[in-house]
Amino acid sequence: MKFNEDVISDSYIYCKKLATEHYENFPVGSFLIPAEKRKYVYAIYAFARTADDIADSNERSEKKLNDLNKLETDLYKILSNDKSESIDSENLKFLIALSDTITKLKIPVEEFLKLLKAFKQDSVKNSYNKFNELIEYSDNSANPIGHLILYLFGYNEIKDKELFGYSDKICTALQLTNFWQDVSRDLEINRVYIPEEEMNKFGYSMRELMENIQNDNFRSLIKYLTEQTRKMFNEGYKLIDLVNGRLKYELKFIYKGGNEILNKIEKINYNVLTERVKLSKWDYLKMLWQKKKI
Repeated sequence: MKFNEDVISDSYIYCKKLATEHYENFPVGSFLIPAEKRKYVYAIYAFARTADDIADSNERSEKKLNDLNKLETDLYKILSNDKSESIDSENLKFLIALSDTITKLKIPVEEFLKLLKAFKQDSVKNSYNKFNELIEYSDNSANPIGHLILYLFGYNEIKDKELFGYSDKICTALQLTNFWQDVSRDLEINRVYIPEEEMNKFGYSMRELMENIQNDNFRSLIKYLTEQTRKMFNEGYKLIDLVNGRLKYELKFIYKGGNEILNKIEKINYNVLTERVKLSKWDYLKMLWQKKKI
């Protein structure tokens, strides 16, 4: 579908506004990303933010799935030059910029379909039994984001397969970090990402979690999960050694941010049911100062 430059520009402006109004752990469109590339990050974020808001809404599962399926259909439509009149007007606001991003960066649409698959899963599934289920979930929810950043900097999954593999390690670790950070928040919307099999290993139960019981077994469980997550971060660190320029610093910043969240969880003695850790402005400044020392 062809749009004039003014319409495309307006769509990117909308995406930037949406992105810069909603971030927490990591600044979207960081200044470490070249200015000419930041608009693409805003477009990607707008898509993910919209889908995430649908999945996290209080609507019934059927309504969430319908809205996510509509977003998927609209994405196909805008990429296949269908008439814009047939696309949801709210989706069109950011899909114009996203279509331009996909075309210019030569990104496979499958990356966005995997993200939607994760959001659909969130709409119908609220707990997990095995740790490996979280790894599979992260393959759809988090790993595509890392791929998109690599595409943004000119890498390709075919010729740079090793880099994409290391990226998956870091992105999965980031997703897991977010789970341990948000245990209490997720409980409020009836979601549990701590695998029940892991709870059982530490003598902790789903009933205790639902009752917000925070005992030594719970703290040992969260400690174990954060240690496993830190190992995964370390397994992906080689990615930082294999890239150059600003991307190296961007990845160091993200890597440090994820590990800092884990550090904060450790400092509160793993009491994530009563305290929710997050990065402060000082943390960001400290990470920037230390970016060459990671």
